[in-house]
Amino acid sequence: MTVKTLGKALQYKINLTVLALLGCTTSVAHADPAFMQRWVQQFEDSEIVFQRGSTNVPFQPLAFVDTTHYGESDIRRADGSTVSTRQTTLSQGAVLPFLVTPRDAFLIGDWVGWSRFDSTSNELESFDVLSAGLPVGWFRQVNSQWQAGGFVMPLGHKASGEDWSWETMAGGFARYVQSDRLWWAFGLYADFNPGDDLYLPYLGASYAVNDHWTLSAVMPWPAVLYAPDDRTLYRLGISPSGASWSSEKGKDDLQYELDTWDFGFSAERRVYGNLWLEGELGVTGLTGMSIRGDDWEEPAFDVSNSPYISIGINFRPGLN
Repeated sequence: MTVKTLGKALQYKINLTVLALLGCTTSVAHADPAFMQRWVQQFEDSEIVFQRGSTNVPFQPLAFVDTTHYGESDIRRADGSTVSTRQTTLSQGAVLPFLVTPRDAFLIGDWVGWSRFDSTSNELESFDVLSAGLPVGWFRQVNSQWQAGGFVMPLGHKASGEDWSWETMAGGFARYVQSDRLWWAFGLYADFNPGDDLYLPYLGASYAVNDHWTLSAVMPWPAVLYAPDDRTLYRLGISPSGASWSSEKGKDDLQYELDTWDFGFSAERRVYGNLWLEGELGVTGLTGMSIRGDDWEEPAFDVSNSPYISIGINFRPGLN
């Protein structure tokens, strides 16, 4: 059986990290090493326009490590049969920008993930999946209001007792700053793999109502953010989650794909410097739609809702 898994931590954070770099301040508190101080100073002296306005909501993470456990869910296949699984994931990722010109920056990072699928059905054996990726990107300050960027990430997956399988993720994004509190974003995310390719539009806006509340309508990650102070963040929203695998049964090559959404509430607290501790509770299995190949398609089977719990540590750049 060849298995591929793509968790919400990867889809959600890689894309939001690229968007965050389109205008985040790169000042890093408590950065004592001389290298980090020079790195910060280079960005402060560049022509890149950092985020305007005043808000307690912190910037998106440039690095993270987290673990998520999904409760048991029943998957009903197109032929009417069902399988049940539980999933536990552990993932780590980071992205670091380097200034190339006063208006351009190069991004490089890493992502490593491990997933355990515990089957409670005789029709499917339990298995592990190790995944690793190397994101490389770029962003540019076009003018005082426009910023653009993109990334490419080769990604490999190694299932228990199987060979590596490969795919490529990519995205292109732009951000338009209308005012100190309102900006617009759009772009496209794509996943190229041996099965059907996946395309997701990246559209929306972010509006800071005041210093505490922010409405984020950037699709497909809409959320309401509340930061009572500069050390605490609460989020209520939706983020994409997914997993897929293919199996060989006799001479038949069967591929099952899962496109779901996680709806959850998270609480995050800055515990030291730029390190934030995050916990999240929610429900997964809200079936969505996607573009596969040339047509809009719905998933070929239904997924029952199941709870999930997640805990992690994020590194968020910003000012004290």
